[in-house]
Amino acid sequence: MDVVADAATAKPARRPLPWQRSLRTRLALWSSLASVLLLLAVAMVFYAALRLVLVQLARDELRNLSEQSARGLQATLDSVQVSGRALTGAAARLGRQPVNLTNLMKATLDADPAIAGVMLIIEPGRLEPGDPGFDWYIRRDGDGLVESSVRALGPEYEDYRVMPWWIRTMTSPDPWWSEPYRNEATANEWFVTYNLALRRSGDPATAEPVGMVSVDVPVWRLRAVLGDAPADGELRPALVTPGGTLAVHADPALAMQAGLQEQVRHGRTELEPLLRAWREGIALELRHELASGPHAGEVRYTVAQPVGDTGWVFGLSVDERWVLASLNRVTFWGVLAGLVGVLLTVLVVQRYSRLIAQPIEDLTRSADHFAQGEFDYPLRHVEREDEVGVMARALDVARDSIKRQMAEIADMGAQRLRMQSELDIARDIQLAMLPRGNELRAGDAHLEVHGLLEPARVVGGDFYNFFQRDDDALWFVIGDVSDKGVPAALFMARALTVLEVAAQLGGSPDRALREAARHLVEGNDTCMFATVLCGVVELRTGMVSLASAAHEPPVLLHADGRRALVPVATEGPLGVDVPAGFPVWRGRLLPGDTLLAYTDGITEAFDPEDRAFGSDRLLAALDPDRNARDQCEALVAAVRGFAGGAPQSDDITVLAVRFKRDADRQQRFCVKAALRPPLPGDPVRQLLAEMDSGLAGHALPMTVLHDLHLVIEEVACNIVHHGAEEGREPALELRATVDQDRLELEFRDDGRPFDPLSAPVPDLDADISDRPIGGLGVHLVRELAEELEYRREAGRNVLRIALHIPPPPDQE
Repeated sequence: MDVVADAATAKPARRPLPWQRSLRTRLALWSSLASVLLLLAVAMVFYAALRLVLVQLARDELRNLSEQSARGLQATLDSVQVSGRALTGAAARLGRQPVNLTNLMKATLDADPAIAGVMLIIEPGRLEPGDPGFDWYIRRDGDGLVESSVRALGPEYEDYRVMPWWIRTMTSPDPWWSEPYRNEATANEWFVTYNLALRRSGDPATAEPVGMVSVDVPVWRLRAVLGDAPADGELRPALVTPGGTLAVHADPALAMQAGLQEQVRHGRTELEPLLRAWREGIALELRHELASGPHAGEVRYTVAQPVGDTGWVFGLSVDERWVLASLNRVTFWGVLAGLVGVLLTVLVVQRYSRLIAQPIEDLTRSADHFAQGEFDYPLRHVEREDEVGVMARALDVARDSIKRQMAEIADMGAQRLRMQSELDIARDIQLAMLPRGNELRAGDAHLEVHGLLEPARVVGGDFYNFFQRDDDALWFVIGDVSDKGVPAALFMARALTVLEVAAQLGGSPDRALREAARHLVEGNDTCMFATVLCGVVELRTGMVSLASAAHEPPVLLHADGRRALVPVATEGPLGVDVPAGFPVWRGRLLPGDTLLAYTDGITEAFDPEDRAFGSDRLLAALDPDRNARDQCEALVAAVRGFAGGAPQSDDITVLAVRFKRDADRQQRFCVKAALRPPLPGDPVRQLLAEMDSGLAGHALPMTVLHDLHLVIEEVACNIVHHGAEEGREPALELRATVDQDRLELEFRDDGRPFDPLSAPVPDLDADISDRPIGGLGVHLVRELAEELEYRREAGRNVLRIALHIPPPPDQE
């Protein structure tokens, strides 16, 4: 009986279809595959042969155009250089005769239409003792001329001897071309300048210059020389200055705004051969693919030609698609004609394949009705024994399976809607727990505070909170739970409650974090944890205390635009263990400063190319002129714009605290003083006298002036006595800036490199006979200063020292 039952229930064995019944076999007999393959083979051979010819012709034409344009540019630049050398020689023979020198400058403008302006400077006392010198500038202005002294061109020309273009011209053995620039002196036109040192008539080339000559060439003049190059949008000219700036470029966003080296550093690696050719002054032919930018992926042919020995380089670039456009059109029409022939063949085949294709069309109609939800539509050809019968029976089985699955999906959809509704309510509750923004005041000081949170899912694990305590302090926390979704949201609610209770107990941020760590470790069987930054800001003084439990360092954005990550030392996250203590960072917010805290959803936001937003983009997105609310919204908008269409990988949270004082307390002014070789008998006394004269009348407290004198004496003495190098006395510049309750000193000297902050702190408890000589002055400056910063910049020591100015007694 068992054998009989098994035989009755067993499925019949599948028999292979005979080849003569196969639908594929009958269709293959009338296939036009051979015609299509032959057509494609002929088209490919035709295309490859003509492509080689067109590419070679395009390269030859591109090379000729580049050489022709380079010769035109060389003629213009050589003419300017000859005019500059002629003016230098003539001025050296004339000496200081203002009328003759002015006429000579005008004659240079008249002689060379490419020159738009001429500047001539003879240093005072160089031609003969007591000589007042000569400085004059003449520029074309329409049909007339604009004349003025060099010192009257603007504040940056008042002391031209410290300007980089003056120093380079006076120290360079050869004339040089400047990079493109524009300012009020050039009527905001883009100019390039050819600069030459001026020496006395008969002096050798190694003699010390007595002045300099500059001839200005407007960049539009160079563009006009390139006017003969075709202006087709696919043929792009480029002119590179001796310093690497793109003076002329088809892309307005790059012309005058970017350099060749900068383009290579920013991902244009295909331009590295062009960069080497520019550096070596050689011609180049290059086929390359654009690696980045709006035209990324384009294949271009580029030809570069050095413009004589001027250091300029001219290049032409053409898109390969533009070169091959005509070939593509011919190939397109040829292939189209061949396809028409194939179509006629297919029509003939269709006449004989109709009977074969008819069953497939029946099944297609049935499948279309199934897609519309009509599962009871009649299904034909189930009884056939060929491929059509197999497909019909498979559709019949699938139809019954789909009916069952549709019912199951309807039940699952209803459950999903209920779950989504509950998650939406949870999201609203979570966001309602967080404060949005507030402004706290204490006397003339007030704080703007605002937070913003965007979960990656419906609910998230990021959180923040802030509240005012004792009417004179703002407490705030910001944190990030180790997970996402509902578990993270529950742990976030617990952590937020624990932190708020711990902060309300008073004390400092480190005590609040330790108390919260103790409570969150208890019963944490899920081993979840949270990174947290806790801080307190005193409303009246702006003093800040910060403690971190493995959280990202906040950003301190100064009112003057300086910005940096705050170096807050950290311990482990909350929920893992209870550290012995949390290090506390203390600082101060000045009026206009903003403290911005965030979670890693900001810095670790990724774009479609899997690049992180990072700290550099975070710092660049901040603006000191924004209020706390706008700062948060602008930063989140910058992150969204960077991520583009990439999905949000983590919760995004940001909290901004901005310190302000009322406008009637705002004041700012700057005083400058300088010492230049040869130094006077008592240089430090002279420096103090100049500084006292500049600060007179500003009612600074005597204690601040006393500290100011001590700092200037210690720093200036070190520079004067120890900064000399090989018998050369150092030059010193001092700028003092008073901004509200802050006095900032900036010392700049060209002496030997020395970082005073690297000096060890002296042992004041040791016997005076055991102490090494020196170090006490630097220690005194450290004790007096609120901030200290040293850097080596352009061959100069730069030391910045900030002193605090206490408010008057009636305003405390």
